[in-house]
Amino acid sequence: MTSGPLFHEQTARQRIAALADTGSFAELLPPPERLTSPYLVQLGIPVSFDDGLVIGRAKIGGKKVYLAAQVGQFVGGAVGEIHGAKLTGLFKAAARDRVPCVLIIESGGVRLHEGSAGEIAIAETMRAIFECRAKKVPTIAVIATDIGAYGGMGILSTCCDFRVMTEHGRLGISGPIVIEKWMGKKAYDSSNRALVWKTSGGKTKYLLGDADALVHDGADAVRDAVAKLLGKSSPVSLKGVKERQKELEKRLKRFGDTADPDAVWKGMGVRNIEAASLASGPEFAALAKRGK
Repeated sequence: MTSGPLFHEQTARQRIAALADTGSFAELLPPPERLTSPYLVQLGIPVSFDDGLVIGRAKIGGKKVYLAAQVGQFVGGAVGEIHGAKLTGLFKAAARDRVPCVLIIESGGVRLHEGSAGEIAIAETMRAIFECRAKKVPTIAVIATDIGAYGGMGILSTCCDFRVMTEHGRLGISGPIVIEKWMGKKAYDSSNRALVWKTSGGKTKYLLGDADALVHDGADAVRDAVAKLLGKSSPVSLKGVKERQKELEKRLKRFGDTADPDAVWKGMGVRNIEAASLASGPEFAALAKRGK
């Protein structure tokens, strides 16, 4: 079992403090800098002095890192121009200094209030991530809350070398409410928590190979998982992209018409659905037969 506070219940700054070595975090562009979104002001929407993103330098296990955490309590952690610029700059600094970059994601995607500015920010951050990967600088996404990583941030997380998830983490392109809106409640009921959890939750994403680690919902467990990945990288290559594309095509062919998420679990080798549902993240990871 996990020790200490539950990771998904912490604030962005608490999560950073929990992952970083004591006293090692130095925030960049902190609230006193007053970097706020001009678009929200124009629309009469309250702003945040850090624009919903905490970034800085730190150490984890004595190793230098750049570290960021999105603030889910501010417009759902959504990305706007300033928020995105801070993300881009952090990954560019990581590539320049050849220092690993860890991003704690808690976002539904791009701010609709900021339109193209948010979309462009996501694209620029992706480019910066690939700069890191080209230089073999580790990039790690941590997804550990109910808000999860959706929309542009869901895509951005998959651009990173690795993803660490907990059971509370959710990962996808479209969020449950968006899917229901476009597909209809009969096709996807966003109020069905079990359905949402089985569709985009940490266990399913680990099973499908979209998450590289599935850990307890505790700061110590997340920190340990991140620390193990700081010395690793996964450079992008044409061969690797083609292999991944083949895997995704097989998945689509195998499960594309499947409406019951339990069928996906069974198809991936989970024999006792009830027991697997009750198992902890690490217990589930031990049972899972990924890719088979």
